[in-house]
Formats: sequence, structure tokens, C-alpha cells
Amino acid sequence: MIRFATPSDLPEIRALWDVCFPDDSGFNPYYFSHLFCPDNTLLYMENGRLAAMTQMLPYHLRQGEKTVPVTYIYGACTHPDFRRRHLMSQLLTASFEIDRQQGIAASILIPQEEWLFDFYAPFGYVPAFFAQTQSLDVQPQTHAGLRALCTDDLVACDVLYTAQTANYDITVTRTPMQWQQQLDLFDALGLGAFAWAPDGIFQGYAFVWRESTGLWAQELLCRDPRQEQIFCRALAAHAGCSSLRLTAPGENEKPLGCIKYYEPQPSLHGYMNLMLN
Repeated sequence: MIRFATPSDLPEIRALWDVCFPDDSGFNPYYFSHLFCPDNTLLYMENGRLAAMTQMLPYHLRQGEKTVPVTYIYGACTHPDFRRRHLMSQLLTASFEIDRQQGIAASILIPQEEWLFDFYAPFGYVPAFFAQTQSLDVQPQTHAGLRALCTDDLVACDVLYTAQTANYDITVTRTPMQWQQQLDLFDALGLGAFAWAPDGIFQGYAFVWRESTGLWAQELLCRDPRQEQIFCRALAAHAGCSSLRLTAPGENEKPLGCIKYYEPQPSLHGYMNLMLN
């Protein structure tokens, strides 16, 4: 039986999540304490047991001059006891029907592994979201322009994000609440979220994780590209390291996410990130 979750399903959901997505970073307890919503969780139940599930998270997609609702498929997983029985195929098919009934334009997802692009292709998902990741060795350099990002900066972040992704055919937009969720997440579990504000003027932002080899700026945008290296040096000095991975829109991109439209669309080139990925 396929149905949406209720609060009483939480213990089984959490147990299955921990089996399929083992974690020692603190993300799992944080996710279930701050972000999880049973109303968005589609379950496959068999003989009273939770066999498979997926999150159907609501987002919006900017496409040209219009914005359309989309569903972000997140945390799709099957219990080891029930694998190789096409349960996820049935869950995804059910999610598509729910989307159509609710007037959702498309289903989007970020495959956890590169080989999963091929797994999702038969369902109609095609690579459509791209990002550039580069590894840098930088000379740490303290700069007064680096400071912690705060809630008051989030409007400026959104303005910069919209401008930096304007050339893409499609872009996942972010509500004020989604921006705040990312800020809280990185402050709680990552190195933090940072503003780049030389001379006190907001010029960029970065959402940064610590890694065993250095830092990962999962998204770093800077209004002036010439300031980016100085921004990176300041981040490195703050963290006491010199190795930095940097993900952002760029020229040497690789596929990051997929889309399945419910109405025929031309091939589109888009950007998505900071999707709890």
C-alpha cells in the first residue's frame, strides 16, 4: 500500500533513513528535528512494515518569465529486505500521479551517485541542472571583509543568486524560509555561512562545510569575479587551511540534477544547489 506518512510513522521512517543513509556528521538528527515533515513523505507499506519511502518536497522553478511548482524527490530509499522488487518504481510512479493531480509542472532530483542518472532515465528524468566544482590551493589571507552571514543578508543573497543564474534556462528558486533553513543548517553543522562585504558593502556569500582535506564551499557567489580569490583566501584563513573545493555556476560544468516534465519541453540547461544535497 502506498500512502503519505503520519506522525505515528516517524520511528519507522527514522530507522529506515538511518539504515539507508548512515551518518556520523549530525545531519540525520538535525534533519528530523528541524526539517522533516511527514506530510511530504510517501511510504510503501507491506504487511504493516515500511518497505520504501521518498520525500516529495515542494519547490518552485523559474523558467523564462514564469515560475512553476515542482516536486523535489529527496531521500528515496528501500529497506534491504525489500530491494530488487521494483518498489521504488511504484513509489515514483505514484508521486508522478500525485503531481499531475495537483498541477505540479515537473519532478526534480539529485542522484546520490553518478550511476543513478541511468537508473532514473527510464522514468523520464533527464540531466538538466549543472554546476562547476573546482579544487583550489589558496594562500590564506585574513580580510576584514569576511563576516558571518545573517538573516538580514538573505534578501541580498537572493538578489545575487537571481542575477548570477539569470542566463540559465531554468533555476530552482528559494523562498525566504528556504534561505533561512540553509543558513541555520550550515551554522549548526558546517563551518558556517559567510558574507563577503569589503568596505561594509555586501558583495557575495558562501555556504561552507569542513572536509577532511580542507573546505567545501558548496555554493559561493561573488558579484565581482575579481574578488572571488580574495574571498577564498579569507575563508581559508578563517578555517586555518589552504585547500578549498568551490561549487558554483560556471563554464566547466558537470550534471548535478535531473528533471522530469509532465508536458513536453525542449532540452533545458539549468542550475540547482543547496537542496540538502
